[in-house]
Amino acid sequence: MRPRIRHPRVALIVAPHPDDELIGAAGLIAQLVRRGTAVHVAVATDGAASHPNSRQWPRRRLVAARQMETRRALRRLGVMPASIHFLGLPDAGTTVNDCRRVLARQIRRLPRLHLIVGPTRDDGHPGHQAVAIALVTTGKSIRLLGYRVWPPQPLRHGRLSTLPVSSSAKRSLIRLHRTQLGHIRDDPEGFEIVSRELDAFARPLERYVALR
Repeated sequence: MRPRIRHPRVALIVAPHPDDELIGAAGLIAQLVRRGTAVHVAVATDGAASHPNSRQWPRRRLVAARQMETRRALRRLGVMPASIHFLGLPDAGTTVNDCRRVLARQIRRLPRLHLIVGPTRDDGHPGHQAVAIALVTTGKSIRLLGYRVWPPQPLRHGRLSTLPVSSSAKRSLIRLHRTQLGHIRDDPEGFEIVSRELDAFARPLERYVALR
């Protein structure tokens, strides 16, 4: 079953980190843009914890690069920089209250908002869980759909909807996030999307669960 999105005027896609919006909802973003929806993307954290020990990529440089990667990928989907909101929470130890505060402020700035899409509470990453819990208790009158990033396996429970997507197109978008794909080489403990994860992230179906 495809997501019943009813041509929302304004939609907000919430990503815990830069690139989660592509992994979870690239196909939905493209569909909404084609339908004339004003799509906004809010990135909750700065993404700086992916390579904490890199000397060549200190925090400020890494944050700037990840924001540039996000803008570049979303532009391909038709989302312009003015509609991309970096909420600036630290990418480590972010609490539910932190997420609720910045997300509530962002939601208030979009008075005609009809749809929110964000992570589910069963996502395996604690930062994603914090964002998910905050969303469930924020903007309660607005429809909420959930996607899962970790582990990179399809959702299988709840009122599920699926959306066919182009695997090759999604893969090319994710690959624009070079900082997460092995481009940073001086931090042996740094994060890297490996081949099998990229294959899973670029699967030909996006799945969403209705959370509200």
